[in-house]
Amino acid sequence: MDLWSVRFKIHDNFKNIFSQYVEDFEGYVSSSLFINEEKDKKNCTNFYLKNVTSNKFGEFHQNKIWVLEVLLNKKPDINTIKRKLNYFTKELKITQYHFNDYPRKELYTNKLSVSKVVQKNWLKYNRKSFPIINIDNFYIYGSHNNKNCLVSKIPIKIEASIAFGTGSHETTKCCLKALTFISRFTKANKILDYGCGTGILGISSKKIFKKSKITFVDIDKNAVNLTKKNIKLNNILLNKVYLTNSYHSNKYTKKQFYDLIFANILYGPLKKLAPLFSLIIRPNAFLILSGLLNEQIPYIINWYNNYGFKEKKIFYLNGWGSIIMTRYP
Repeated sequence: MDLWSVRFKIHDNFKNIFSQYVEDFEGYVSSSLFINEEKDKKNCTNFYLKNVTSNKFGEFHQNKIWVLEVLLNKKPDINTIKRKLNYFTKELKITQYHFNDYPRKELYTNKLSVSKVVQKNWLKYNRKSFPIINIDNFYIYGSHNNKNCLVSKIPIKIEASIAFGTGSHETTKCCLKALTFISRFTKANKILDYGCGTGILGISSKKIFKKSKITFVDIDKNAVNLTKKNIKLNNILLNKVYLTNSYHSNKYTKKQFYDLIFANILYGPLKKLAPLFSLIIRPNAFLILSGLLNEQIPYIINWYNNYGFKEKKIFYLNGWGSIIMTRYP
């Protein structure tokens, strides 16, 4: 599969909101933030094609200006990219992006580039970069690694892939912290991992609530297949895995059925799912919402208040957060 890289500079104040916005680009695969290493500060803007070069990751550095790279699985249309970016910059009242045919180049400093990504063995690359993760009582390691954890830890083996949910992202870590918190004072018998990705949250829940029955749901066929593999890797039984569509939705949508629901996705889909979650969760049961930027959390709480949920606890980590909510009786 060919991949294309779209890169542009963005101020630190807008890096998170732009990172979320580009997920709506056609052919979106992933996005990453890099250190802005360009030393030439002259005003210049261009649009060009070339082979992508290496760059250092910068997520954990403090920078005023970042380079946001968006990976797409199809060659982007330059006019579409321009229209989408400039529509958003206009809303935010910041400098727009222009191509090299713009007549007054001295008025802007933004630089936009598109590159075809050099092919490589992405699975092999991802395995090398998949870190072992120790968080709370969990020890998460790749299937290519040997288990080497304390007896007190809960080991979870995950097949490395491009699917979201290997445990390395802040939103997944926040969900695991939320799970640990909940397990101290409740037991969940029926659990839904909505948007399961690799299945890590449902698998973690099964390791804690050993008698529970887990339902895994995702809109992506590859994620569903990967979840099934990871379930087998972790010797998990008594589970159901569904690819979300109009047929299978009837199989996991059961009124007041679930004691615990995970939804580690994005702000937009979470808003749309509020009526569904309100229907299928038991009174006083727990709903964990994640995939949220810090500034989005108050809005999603207010939205879910309208559907009978109240906030119990929030977990924050590096600009991201997860919310534990309960359903009114």
